[in-house]
Formats: sequence, C-alpha cells, structure tokens
Amino acid sequence: MHRNTAMQAREGRGHTVADAFPLLVAGLVAAIATVGATIFAISPLLPDIAASFGVAAAQAGWLIGVYGLSMAIVAPTVGLLARRLPRARVIVAGLLLFALVWLLAAATRRFDALLGLTLLAGAATGAVIPATYAYAGDLSTFAHRGRVMGRIVSGWSIAILLVVPVMAIASQAIGWQGAFAGLAVAALLAALMLAVAPRPVDMAAADGRGEGEVPAELPVGPSLRRVLSHRPTLFVLAVNGIDMGAFYAVYAFLGNEIRRVNDWGAAPVGFAIAGYGAGLLLVTLNGRLIDRIGKTRSAVVALVVLGALLSGLPRLVGTPALLVPAIVAWGCTQGVFFTAITSLATEQIPELRGVVTAMLSGATYLGVTLFSPLAVLLYERTGFPAVGALAGLASIAAAALLAWPGAQVASVERR
Repeated sequence: MHRNTAMQAREGRGHTVADAFPLLVAGLVAAIATVGATIFAISPLLPDIAASFGVAAAQAGWLIGVYGLSMAIVAPTVGLLARRLPRARVIVAGLLLFALVWLLAAATRRFDALLGLTLLAGAATGAVIPATYAYAGDLSTFAHRGRVMGRIVSGWSIAILLVVPVMAIASQAIGWQGAFAGLAVAALLAALMLAVAPRPVDMAAADGRGEGEVPAELPVGPSLRRVLSHRPTLFVLAVNGIDMGAFYAVYAFLGNEIRRVNDWGAAPVGFAIAGYGAGLLLVTLNGRLIDRIGKTRSAVVALVVLGALLSGLPRLVGTPALLVPAIVAWGCTQGVFFTAITSLATEQIPELRGVVTAMLSGATYLGVTLFSPLAVLLYERTGFPAVGALAGLASIAAAALLAWPGAQVASVERR
C-alpha cells in the first residue's frame, strides 16, 4: 500500500518510477527489441534460409510456427513457476539462453536442427517477454500505465525499424547465419545493461511478486485456477491471441510475397517492413493518449481498423507507393491495440500480474500456432489475398468479443 501511495504521488506530479530509472527502462526496451526481432527477421530472410537448406519457402515458414508453439507453452509455465525469482533475474537468464541458441543456430547445417534451436529460442522469449511486461506494470499505476507500457512496447518498433533492416543488410553481406549471430551479441548487451541497472529499493526486495502479488507459498494450482476462472482475463487473453495470430498470418509471408512480386532482395524488403516499426514507434511513445481515450475503447477501434488493413494489404504488394504507407498505418494501429491490451492485462488481477502477463504472451503465440497451419494452407493453395481476408475477419471478430458487455473488461477502467 505504501508503494502504491508513493507511486500515485509521483505520478500526480507527472512522473513515474520509470522516469527515475532510465537505465532500467532502457534495458527492458532492449530486451524486447532483441527477442522481438527474431520472428520479424525470419519473414524477409525466409527465402535465404530456405535456399541454404534446400527447402521450400512455405516449409521454412514453419520456423515461425515452431517458435510460437514453444513460446505458447513456456510463457505461462515460467509465469507460474518463476514467481519466487526476481523478474530481472528471469529476464537476464532468458536473454543469455536466447544468445546461446542463435550462436548455435548460426553454425548449424541441418534444417531439423534449426527447427530444434528455434524451439529453444521460443522458450527463451517465453521467459523474457512476460517478465518484462510484468516489470513494466510494477513501475506505474494503472491510470498512467499506457505511458510506461508504451515505452516498453517501443522495443518492438526498434526491432522492426532498426534491427530487422540491419539483419537484412547483414544477410546479403555475410549470410543469414551472421545476421543471427549479431542478434545474439545484441541480446548479451541487453542482459549486461539489465544486470548493472539500478532498481527501485522496494522492487529490488520484491520484484519477483510485483505490487501486492500472492505470497510465494501459495500453490501453483490455485493461482492458475483463479486466472482461468476470471472472465475479463480470459477475454483479454482470447482477444490478444486472435489479434496476434491474425498479425503473424499476414506478416509471415509478407516479406516473401514482396520479394516474389517485385523481384527485390532482402535489404529493400527489410526497409519496407521497417515502415511498420516507424508507425509502431510513433504510437507507443505517445501512450498517454491511450490513457486519456481509455484502454478498452482504444483496443476495440484499433481492431476494427486492423480488419480493413489486413484484408487490403496483400492487394497492395505490387504497388510499393501504396504498400509502404499501408504498412506504416498497420504499425500505428497495431501499436494502439498492443499498448492498450497489455495495459489491460496487467490490471485484471493485480496480485497475479506476473502470471497474467505470462499467459498473455502464451496466448500470443498460441494464436500464432493455431493460425500458422491455416495461413500456410491458404498461401499455398489460394494465395496471399486469402491470408489477408482470414486475418481481417479475425480482427473484426476480436473487436466484437472485446466490446461485448458480458466480457466485463472495461470495468477495470472504472475502479
């Protein structure tokens, strides 16, 4: 209670705990940027990866599904079992595993071995991302969480805006293996930054729990049952899973389709996709606007707009002058949704914040895992526009689900 009162007093003056610890926040952003770059980098590099192993691009696309499956399983498991560990320790350990995996992947010569290593990379990401979101939730009250969460989520935009184009250029110059080795080095630097960053004293003593979280001796079973029986939390998880499944269904083949239609190399595609990161960055650095509008309302409107964007994007692939602005708009809209839904997730059951954010990440990649086979089937048999239509319809359905009064998600904003 004392910590929450101190937070409210600080935020009443226009500052958050995060403002006082810039190196900590920078480390959290770097953690998201490095692990987040993986799934974005695979798409424009799919033809290169496929060619190096002599497999079809669609088969290489299973790397994204494997990565998602691992994360979907590991994220909630880590969230439940690692509650006794400080969040910073979980993040650093995940980054170290992530770096080791991609260093090994750079040396492999077998596609099945790469699939196995990608599985491990997903596990590392499953530890890092939910712990980072929970940490961000610890650094602010709900009224101002969009602002702080927006900073952390900006790591995704850095991944797309900076890391993915750099990896695309490196892939053309030294091969995709060298590009992923560079990503491993970036993960090691992020781990070092977090290891040395000062942290709030009260959080250093209890950051394994978060604000008011359950005592460590509470069994895992009751915690899981509470989350799974809490209707608003289930709706948040379901909507997030649908949105992210729809997102990756389109993104997974966007790079390959741009290269095929326009006869481009990896580097131009990387820069085109960087437009998504630019849009995402623009929105996430202005998260306070989402606080003012309302998290639920922002998420619903964003999903409706995404329905139109995702269904229309595949038809613009052959027209770069229209495609790039559409990709920027996609980044802006997805940034609104993701900042809003993550902020909502951190407040549904505040005492189980770490568990809920872990399950949010699990829902993300469960959505990716469920959508991936259907997206692959549609892409191979019908073409990219069918994948866009699937994603667009799914986004509209998610908007209806979140807006349904029975979901009771909006009630958290009226506390």
